[in-house]
Amino acid sequence: MKLITKYTVAGILLLAIAVVFGGYSLVESDYANRISAQKTSLNLLAKKVEASADPLSSVLLAADDYGSPLTVMFLTADGTLTSMVESSVQINTPPAHSLAVRASQNAILISGKNPYLLRLVALKDTDFVLVASDVDNIVVDHEKNLKSLALMALIAVVVGGLIITVLVRLDLKSVVRSLRASADQERDTRKSMQNFMGDASHELRTPLTVIKGYAEMLAGGQQADEASRAKAYQRIVEQVDRMDQTIGSLLELAEVGSVSSNSFEPVDLSALVEQATDDLAAIDQNRDIARQIAPGVSVAGAEELLGRLLNNAIGNIHRHTPADAAVRVSLAKQGKRAVLCVEDAGPGLPGDAYAKGIQGFQRFDSSRSRASGGTGLGMAIMNSIVEAHDGTLLLEPSELGGLRLKISLPLN
Repeated sequence: MKLITKYTVAGILLLAIAVVFGGYSLVESDYANRISAQKTSLNLLAKKVEASADPLSSVLLAADDYGSPLTVMFLTADGTLTSMVESSVQINTPPAHSLAVRASQNAILISGKNPYLLRLVALKDTDFVLVASDVDNIVVDHEKNLKSLALMALIAVVVGGLIITVLVRLDLKSVVRSLRASADQERDTRKSMQNFMGDASHELRTPLTVIKGYAEMLAGGQQADEASRAKAYQRIVEQVDRMDQTIGSLLELAEVGSVSSNSFEPVDLSALVEQATDDLAAIDQNRDIARQIAPGVSVAGAEELLGRLLNNAIGNIHRHTPADAAVRVSLAKQGKRAVLCVEDAGPGLPGDAYAKGIQGFQRFDSSRSRASGGTGLGMAIMNSIVEAHDGTLLLEPSELGGLRLKISLPLN
């Protein structure tokens, strides 16, 4: 599950819990406050009656002035109840002694089917005035509020559940797409690896076959003149050199693949490009080289690998283009990227080669064949170095008529 989905689900659950518990606290607080307010009113009424010279007359007047209906009853010492003012509160039996003691000190809530507040006012001769206040409206409002809260909580749970379901389904779809993409990538990687291994096996088997043939001829004692033997030895040496170059290129690819970005350091790419173009100018003194290199272009990377990248690019121009073919090299900052373009006026590549891109031991045309001494891995090595630096390498036709290498690397 994605981190944002986890946070969203946690937020929805916390919000639902806050709504339920917060709402319940508000409902209970409102109920308690209203009961407390009515208790306070009854206690004030009781104090006025106790302070009056004629408690019975005073309690009757107070009952008339009270904001809600009251039940007022006279309670004698022998437990006889006499109704003085009637309301919805019906009291048929006198309260127990312990309850009466508490009610004589403070108004108390009597629970039951029809709850009410009870307050006793002590008179002379151990008699009491019993005052009861109806709290049905408070209880009804409290029950309505609880039902409303339960409905809100149910709605919150349903809506939250729907949102969580949608998020989880979207997350699962994203995971499925990611797994499919990973599977496709793994399949493509496996196919590329198989093709690469097949190409590498072919590249090594061909010279081995030639070496084996000449070695058997020499070892078999077949009649051969000095010139034939010299030719055989020469061919064996050539094929050994070819195998050595191929194995060296394979090792170079493996070395690039093992590089970690944790070991990267700031590299002055401008200086490396200047040095590489100076090398080309020294090698091909008749070549026209146009340079447009921005100073101070720094990237994070391995200086040795980046130098090898530029050497391969320059070496390809030297090997595969005429010595007087023009070259144009530019390096500039574009946003957060360093963009290096190396163009030549050589023969370029076949039209379909630009679309296919770089593929293992691929040789693009006869001008870039084994006759030039290459293994076919030069472009693959360059591309691996660029990818190791989180960059891109594009092959494009140049305005000069040949090949244009466009290398993009993140700035340091």
